[in-house]
Amino acid sequence: MTEEEQTTGAYLVIQMGPVGKRVELWKESTSIGRSRDCDIFLADITVHRKQASIIWTIAGYVLRDDNGSSDSFVNGRAVQEQLLRNGDQLLFGNSKITFHANEGTRPFQLPVSRGHELQIGKLLDAHPPAAAHLELMSGHAMVRRIDLFDTVTIGRSSECDVFLEDLAVSRLHATIKELPSGEYEVVDNGSATGTRVNGRAVKHSVLHDGDVIQVGASTFTFRTSHA
Repeated sequence: MTEEEQTTGAYLVIQMGPVGKRVELWKESTSIGRSRDCDIFLADITVHRKQASIIWTIAGYVLRDDNGSSDSFVNGRAVQEQLLRNGDQLLFGNSKITFHANEGTRPFQLPVSRGHELQIGKLLDAHPPAAAHLELMSGHAMVRRIDLFDTVTIGRSSECDVFLEDLAVSRLHATIKELPSGEYEVVDNGSATGTRVNGRAVKHSVLHDGDVIQVGASTFTFRTSHA
């Protein structure tokens, strides 16, 4: 993806006294710091010259601390690397920044079981512990955990439980469902590019702990709680 093609609609609001300055995120990597070479220049002596970067990934935008001194904060917590959510409050030195994401750049919503509605901003205490989950991988690192309940849909439609903004992904690409035996099965819904498990194209496949599922450019590892 070139910088010209990066049009996600995500942006930052930098607090400058009683007003805020809006900065669009249009690059795959946006640098932040006190150096004028940074994409976002902060005239704040408490900020390092090369403080942090905000990086576009298949999971959304990730904040990475580039100084190594744990001086980058998200919602009051020092971080080295953090997947950003809409409304997250970033703090570098004395500089306060709010991250805003449009629908396509928000992290995946958690799949919900039947009879339970997802309430944004509330604890999901009503959910029983998930028997299995997916780990969204970036290289060898997990960047997102997605709990699995009865049925979870994956696709390019924003109505899917796992929404992937990827042109190689069909609107309703695949479904992961719990079988009466308690096992989980992934089903390809006639997608244009197919669904792969451990590198093999499948129409449907019972999943085992450690199986790697590929949908478009996204890779998930299937995990069971009893493994």
